[in-house]
Amino acid sequence: MTSLVRQISAAFDAVSYPGDDNLTDSSYGEEPEALAREFKGKHAWQALDDEFLNQAPEGWGTALSFFSPEAFRFYLPAYLLADIRGALDTSDPAVRLCMFVTPQAEGKRIATLWGGGTMGEHARRTFSGFDCDQVRAIVAYLRWCLDRDGYDPTIEQALEHYWLGREAECRDAPAGSESG
Repeated sequence: MTSLVRQISAAFDAVSYPGDDNLTDSSYGEEPEALAREFKGKHAWQALDDEFLNQAPEGWGTALSFFSPEAFRFYLPAYLLADIRGALDTSDPAVRLCMFVTPQAEGKRIATLWGGGTMGEHARRTFSGFDCDQVRAIVAYLRWCLDRDGYDPTIEQALEHYWLGREAECRDAPAGSESG
């Protein structure tokens, strides 16, 4: 577990804060606005405590669903490490990383009000910014989840259908390279 924590921390340590104006790309409903208020100026994902992660934004605990792709990439390691510590009660980063890249969900349409396209297209856009080290860390985290929880068809399908392919693209790439 210690090596996984080091791997995640190292993979995401140099990711830049997305900026106060790029925390969410959603404008529908109260949650995106609440997310922007609560995460504004939070330039260090390492400084976010478990209580904050569990409730953000404003008690909903839904931040992972409303981040812009850049903010998702920046804040994801805080959620991964909190999950490894067993400190997450409301957010589940494995669900967010897996749900929409499974054969059952990827083709489901998203309402135009929410951006249109399919869930799979949205997930792939969100995940496209991960470099090879980050993809490797995510795959290691998802495997850790399977070891911890046992069989999980959503994680298994997401690994087979998306994440292991991304990892294979990185297999021969040097550390720190981009995979897109």
